[in-house]
This record gives sequence, C-alpha cells and structure tokens, in this order.
Amino acid sequence: MQELTGDDQSTLLRKLVDKGLSEAKMDIAIDRYVKEKASLEQSSVIAGVSLWKFLDEMRSRNVALKYSMADAESEISRAIKRTR
Repeated sequence: MQELTGDDQSTLLRKLVDKGLSEAKMDIAIDRYVKEKASLEQSSVIAGVSLWKFLDEMRSRNVALKYSMADAESEISRAIKRTR
C-alpha cells in the first residue's frame, strides 16, 4: 500500500488506525441511535461528525430516521440557543 499512497509506513499506519477508529465510532453511534439509547444529536457527537454528515451516513446505510415532532422542536430550540 505504501507504493500506492506514497506515504511512509508510520503515516500509512496512522491513517489506517484513524480510519478504523472513525468507522468504529460511527458504527457505535448508529447502533445507539437505532436502539434508542442516544438521540440523533447525541449520536452525531459520539460519531464525531456534524449532524448533516451523520444523517448522510445513516442514509447510505439505509437506517430509518426515528424523529418525532417533539425531537424536531427540541433540536431547533437547542440550535437557536447555540447561535445566540
């Protein structure tokens, strides 16, 4: 792989570990969301990505969105408070 990427061994290993950790965090976050142990916002924080990126990843994995009107109102309220 070093020949393909042009990276030295330690750089390549670091990138692979980082990618693996990112994927593991996303897997955990989606699992917690599906099992209703974390909200959509909490899950995006667990995954270490923006809410939009988390939604995109859920869509790519065909994970159904569990989102009520109360959830939407709560998320909007928190977002408004953060911008003030």
